[in-house]
This record gives sequence, C-alpha cells and structure tokens, in this order.
Amino acid sequence: MRIEVAAPGATIVALALSGDLDHDSVSQLAALTFAEGYSRIDVDLSALTFIDSSGLAALVRLQLRAADADAVVQVVALTPYLRGLFKMTALDQLFTLPPG
Repeated sequence: MRIEVAAPGATIVALALSGDLDHDSVSQLAALTFAEGYSRIDVDLSALTFIDSSGLAALVRLQLRAADADAVVQVVALTPYLRGLFKMTALDQLFTLPPG
C-alpha cells in the first residue's frame, strides 16, 4: 500500500491511499503521526484495489484517534464497491462519505 500525506490547510490533513489495505499493510496507517491542532482528516480511498477486515478496522482506529484529538475523518473519494462495503458494514454511519 502507498499513503500520500498532504496538508492543504492549517487544520486539515489529506491522505490518499492506494493499493491493498490489508493485514500486511495496516501498520503503515497506524504509524502515521499528525501535527497538533488538526481538526479534519480527509481520506481518498479511490485508488484502493483491495481492503479486508483488517483494513476496515484500521480505518475505524483512525477515526477513533481523530476523535480523541477532537477531529473528524471524512472520506472524500471512494469506489462504488467501497461505498457498498461501507454501507454493508454500517461504516457509512461512522464516516462522512461524499455524495454518490
């Protein structure tokens, strides 16, 4: 998996994930550190080619980390397959998803 990190604003962190988010790669997401004072993490999942339950759990943990910092995680792009998976697992209730 590849993770691109950007800071488009003083309080926004942008993550773009590509490749496979699975048991073998979730540690990369867990190892990310963020500067103090961020209020939102925008996550682009449109280039993910595979995600398993470990990957879904890693996204939930990212949301919990953000909540501990009084921030939110917002999914800004995802594939139709991932949208269906988020709905099937009720993660669309935890994350803000783009219209679609």
